Amino acid sequence: MMMKSIAGRRLSGGLTRTARAGGRASRSVVTSMSTPLPKEVKTVTPVGGRTFLKLEEVKEETSGGILLPDQAQTKQTQGVVVICDDGLEFKVGQAVVYSKFAGTDVELGGQEHVILKNDDVVGVMPSTDAKDMQPLGNGILLEVDDPDDKTDGGIFMTGAPKEKPLTGKVLAVGPGNKNEEGKVEPLDISVGATVLYNKFSGVDFEANDGTALMVVKDHDILACLSE
Repeated sequence: MMMKSIAGRRLSGGLTRTARAGGRASRSVVTSMSTPLPKEVKTVTPVGGRTFLKLEEVKEETSGGILLPDQAQTKQTQGVVVICDDGLEFKVGQAVVYSKFAGTDVELGGQEHVILKNDDVVGVMPSTDAKDMQPLGNGILLEVDDPDDKTDGGIFMTGAPKEKPLTGKVLAVGPGNKNEEGKVEPLDISVGATVLYNKFSGVDFEANDGTALMVVKDHDILACLSE
């Protein structure tokens, strides 16, 4: 399969959960320890159904100028497609997001990159706000419900651990996957629906306004809920 490539461009905003130190932090990102490639290497061509992304540069301070310790920074999960196969739902030059623990980080020409499987790319980013994400395949973008601050008896829980919610509102759905005949089968989930999803599923993101988001697969949706 032919591949396309382009010189990566820097993104205007990262897509990670923000760290907080002395107030709300800017949308800072950090990559894990990457493998430096030899200086003479100029091009990386992934194989085996993989994609090559260029990551945003690391920002290590809050909007107030406070330096963040390593443990307060978060792994980058957004990049620009540098090289990918033809015929995918994303293409060279697009900003995409991917699963947090996916891929292998490498350093090429002093820039951070990641090589990951095509299936680990979960959405295309038309803007720097995760709420605008366009899920791929059978992915579904959810706005996760806030956890309750009080018990059934009306007692507010202060400082106690809160149970992670398993419900959310559908913001966007992917086009669906292709069947054995090569036809795309649309997902049977509608935008605006409230759903219950599998506890151990999904990839977490955060919108620019702090809203908790998640991308899950359609088979991780357990039920649609209504009042």
